[in-house]
Order: sequence, then structure tokens, then C-alpha cells
Amino acid sequence: MPHSCKALIFHCMDFRFHSAIRDWLVSLGLKDQYDLVSLAGATKGLVEKNAASTEIILKQIDISQRLHGISEVYIMHHLDCGAYGGHAAFNNLSSESQKQIADMQKAKAIIGQKFSGLDIKPVLARLEEKNGQNNIDFQLI
Repeated sequence: MPHSCKALIFHCMDFRFHSAIRDWLVSLGLKDQYDLVSLAGATKGLVEKNAASTEIILKQIDISQRLHGISEVYIMHHLDCGAYGGHAAFNNLSSESQKQIADMQKAKAIIGQKFSGLDIKPVLARLEEKNGQNNIDFQLI
């Protein structure tokens, strides 16, 4: 019995985002329509040309495309990411955002060269803690 889905999602393994990511994907109409890959730093290793990360990321795209016929890839990074050193590694939120967006654009180009025809969508997540609750905003870049 053939089975397919619409998208492959790369996101950071950070536990603070799991529920919000699921809810956001459902709000996009992707309920039960995506494969999910969770890696520290999401696609950071691909941009940094880490051989092991690159192999894992590209292999997951290939498998998802061949087996499930995906047409979209979401590259989801977030601010205060431990793989990037968190907020402390940057002078301010603006420089942190710029670095994350630049890395996602590089990852998009690398993936696009290898897998033509996929709609690649970078997403930056911002976490704000208020009254013990995590509020997360997703920005499609």
C-alpha cells in the first residue's frame, strides 16, 4: 500500500519546541503530512560541512523524497540554540537572528542543488518565556 506525505521537517532537538512545532505544522494543514528529523542545531552541520551531519541530512531528504514523495522541506532553526552557543555567543538578538537566517539560506542552497524541485522553506523560531510559559513565534523566512 503506497503512502506519501507532503513535507520533511528538520528542527533542533531542543525539547522546549516540540509541542509548538507540532501545533504550528497542524495550523499549516500538515497534520500527519510530514516526516520529522530532529538534530542538534537542525541543519547547522550541513552549513559547516561536517561530513557526518551532511550525510545524515542529505540521506534523510533522499529517503523521504523516494519513499514518501515529499515536495517541501522545512529548515527550522531557533534562537537561543545550544548548538550555536545560545544567546551568550552573540552580541545581541539581531546578530543571532542574522546568523541563523544566513545559515538557513546556505542550507537551502545546498539542498536545492542536490534535490531540484523541492520547495525549501526556512523558518526561524523565537522563544519568549512569560510567567513560566514558553511562547514560541515561528517566522517563515
